[in-house]
Amino acid sequence: MPHLVAYGAVVTLKNHRTGGGYLHSHYHLYPDGIGAKQQQITTYTHKDDNNKWIIYKYNTNDVKGVTIVRSGDLVRFVHLPTKRNLHSHKEQAPITKKHFQVTGYGEVNLN
Repeated sequence: MPHLVAYGAVVTLKNHRTGGGYLHSHYHLYPDGIGAKQQQITTYTHKDDNNKWIIYKYNTNDVKGVTIVRSGDLVRFVHLPTKRNLHSHKEQAPITKKHFQVTGYGEVNLN
């Protein structure tokens, strides 16, 4: 596991608790009646191309040269296959009602 990561890097994020799943998404929306009608974000325990995310500064897609992500930076994760932003809001999670739902939402063209 690298100690440093640069903006524009393709990364996978893995939870080391509760089964150790990778942050995962795909083209499916949450079904009617289950939170926001946005792209599903889940965890998945196997390596898969749908686990890949690009890390950007929160307000731009521009990556010029190598700029290392620093502690405290505001960042944005974009799902590599679908180009949707990782998005959170005050909607109950579909399985664990004590947590909030995350979705894939928005477009990547901020510039």
